Amino acid sequence: MNIINLTLANIKRYLKSPHLILPMIFVPLVMIFFVSSSVNNSNGSLFEQQIALVCNKDGKYESKLIDELGDNMTLFDIKDKEKAIDLLKNNDISSVIVLNNNFSVDIDNSVSPKVTSFKTSNDGGSLLTESNINKFISKSLKYKEDGNINTSIITSNIIKKESSLLGSDVLSVFMISYFLYLCSGVFCMDLLSLRKSNVLRRMLSTKNKDFHIIFSLCFSLFLVQAFFSSLALILANIIHGDNISIPTILLICANSFVSTGLVIFICRLFKKESYVFLTTSFYCLISIILCLGDLLPSLNINSQLFNKLSMISPFYWIFEVANGGNIYISIFALLLMGLVFMTCGSFKLKDFARN
Repeated sequence: MNIINLTLANIKRYLKSPHLILPMIFVPLVMIFFVSSSVNNSNGSLFEQQIALVCNKDGKYESKLIDELGDNMTLFDIKDKEKAIDLLKNNDISSVIVLNNNFSVDIDNSVSPKVTSFKTSNDGGSLLTESNINKFISKSLKYKEDGNINTSIITSNIIKKESSLLGSDVLSVFMISYFLYLCSGVFCMDLLSLRKSNVLRRMLSTKNKDFHIIFSLCFSLFLVQAFFSSLALILANIIHGDNISIPTILLICANSFVSTGLVIFICRLFKKESYVFLTTSFYCLISIILCLGDLLPSLNINSQLFNKLSMISPFYWIFEVANGGNIYISIFALLLMGLVFMTCGSFKLKDFARN
């Protein structure tokens, strides 16, 4: 009961600090919509390599889809499919997306059409286009049926390994997670302020055990970060009109756990508050640099060493899911990463409070 009471007390303390809570919701949302509008205005050229679309260009729904996808697309007729495949083999394009010849007929008959994507094993640069095609199909089928159709059962064979995240989900999860790690400096400062104001020393003078106090601090921090980050994701999905996925929320919670471990690690590593924000900003910068190949496929980064190093970045596991990886493996990897930070950052409360 002592742990529960201490945890609730810490949660109440966080809730009384809007400067800690509100940015966790609104700043990621602003970032998501700013980047979304920028990508839409640029037709996603920064985030996508050149892609070939093989289809019946004169088809009813094919022509609408071509207009929606924009200019970053090389069009081929159905009979020229092999030419597009040859370009892929020569690495002139990143992906070949093939719409079956009955694409429009299937949609008119309220049947999910078959869409196939061909790409090299080292390339994932067609993610946004694939998700946009999937959304177009879902939207068209909803229009053909009625407004109450369950879009979660609408599937299309777009990629060899089906992604657990759609394009807007990838952006939302990435932005929210990025701000989680950036915001960890604020929570570090909050924890250090407890030490500076002798709150921790007063807690030590009570009957509560050291472990109970430390656990309640960590657990309350994790719960607050996980809840408000998940709330930001839900709001982003509602505004985008996307389905709310429980595994995606779990992915956000796993990133919250890593962020909590990072806070504990930094608080143990640095005694001076001036180093805290510098360290968290540097961590975010390095993590993003390691994942530039996934974030910006147009850069065409194919270094094996770089790809291996990127696995230590939490953002890598978000893009791994987006490229078709198992979301639960990514969650497990993030939990291990958080445990490493927790273990490296573990400390005796008496030593932390007094030093």
